[in-house]
Amino acid sequence: MAERRSRANRDGGLARGPGARRQWRRWLLLGALLPLAAMLAAALYLTNERGGDAAGALAVLRTSDFHALAFSPADPNVIFFGHHHGVLRSDDGGRTWTPLVEQRNFDAMSLAVSRANPQHVYLAGHDVFQVSTDGGATWRPVAHDLPGTDIHGFAMSPADPRRLYAFVVGHGLFTSSDGGQTWQQLGGPLPGDIMALAAAGGTPETLYAGSMRLGVLRSTDGGQSWSRLGDGQGPGGVLALAVDPAAPQTVYAGGEGGLYKSPDGGRTWSRLPFPGDNAVALAISPSTPNVLVAITVKSRQGLVYRSTDGGQSWSGG
Repeated sequence: MAERRSRANRDGGLARGPGARRQWRRWLLLGALLPLAAMLAAALYLTNERGGDAAGALAVLRTSDFHALAFSPADPNVIFFGHHHGVLRSDDGGRTWTPLVEQRNFDAMSLAVSRANPQHVYLAGHDVFQVSTDGGATWRPVAHDLPGTDIHGFAMSPADPRRLYAFVVGHGLFTSSDGGQTWQQLGGPLPGDIMALAAAGGTPETLYAGSMRLGVLRSTDGGQSWSRLGDGQGPGGVLALAVDPAAPQTVYAGGEGGLYKSPDGGRTWSRLPFPGDNAVALAISPSTPNVLVAITVKSRQGLVYRSTDGGQSWSGG
């Protein structure tokens, strides 16, 4: 009895039967795990708060490159993203992304979604020209008569989803009126470094082309002739273009110099307060005015940002 009381006093008044010892071990384990859990929670918080390596990013994409963005015309929360090895889709406005295609050299340099049928998506890129009729779940090659499929610029008319435009490297600009099966070459010469096309509608159609050397060019006769815009001011080397469906005179251009906006069909440009030094991909929602997403590259990561006011402010969450 005296020995048991002495042992209890040494143990702080806790008897050391088998059940008590098991409880004591559980408390010791919990005490060891709590600091670890706190450290892990702090690390996760910092990762989410900083968006990987950049504060405020909506998402961080870690693909090998960052080519194209396209909204669904039915839902501003559905966005497609194209990269060198496939396509991702977001259903929550760009916060999380799910792979639709993971295939080597499935180079989605351009994406276009039909406004008549949101399940109908075109993909064009380096030796790739395919179409999906189920929202990107499955893809098949487009039967066509283009002279090649190294397509560095691709656009769909906002007025007619069967009217397509493609800039084929080494061959020039082509148009199709039957959804991409047959093509006719357009006469207006374009520089060989075109990286983006955008169609603004109209009769004849107004088109914009993005050149790495000359900036933004415009055609008001459906691609038969072109003129350089901005007189050297505004965006420099252009990688991405988007036309506001609700205001076709409003054009966005992204490239190595940041993200720019023109309210007058490209005559004048102003640099937007975009969080990145560059803007390599961008898209504007056809269904919700002034909603944009854009990607900037930093430390080999694609940082996704979203604007709901035409690019005047940007948020990540």
